[in-house]
Amino acid sequence: CDPHLLLIAGDLFDSNRAHENVVLRAMDALADLPFDVFIIPGNHDCMQPNGVFQRHDFNAIENVVVLTNPDGEIVWARKHGVAIWGKGMVSHIPEYRPLGDWPPRPYGCDWYLGMGHGLFVGNEKDSERSSPITLKELEECPFDYVALGHHHAAMEIVLNSKTAAFSGSPTDNVGKGPTFALCNLVKGVTPVVDILTVE
Repeated sequence: CDPHLLLIAGDLFDSNRAHENVVLRAMDALADLPFDVFIIPGNHDCMQPNGVFQRHDFNAIENVVVLTNPDGEIVWARKHGVAIWGKGMVSHIPEYRPLGDWPPRPYGCDWYLGMGHGLFVGNEKDSERSSPITLKELEECPFDYVALGHHHAAMEIVLNSKTAAFSGSPTDNVGKGPTFALCNLVKGVTPVVDILTVE
């Protein structure tokens, strides 16, 4: 696989108390990648005081962008014609909506990608679960593809004109084992996702 972009939909770290050596090693590994990386915080590495993304400036890495605005923000991978939207999670609570209040499709993008970290609750309207993501939100959002994080097992959600997927964890042996999601974007075609196993 030879990706153009990497989307990390939260929980790059399993704790905001990750050891400094682990964080610095991760930053070096990301800097060595030959493509751009876009990250949102998850519930394990959320935007808490003295958290991982508060202590370390990942945006100082040339090829890395961390979306930290709790209201959501759009960033660009302009050489690929891609606009990417996501939120900086502050608290993993029922009131937090990972896909809430998304903005419309930006002018001039070939692809509009969304990122969200939370629990897929299907058709539940008023779920008491923290950070819920509903089927209605996925169906109505303007994104061509939605990269989702939180579920440790990979799961693809197929919709009429777009695709969403939980990549699963590259380290856990749940579901299909250690996995990642590869999304193929071709103009005029609904995005196709393959759930692949980490060798």
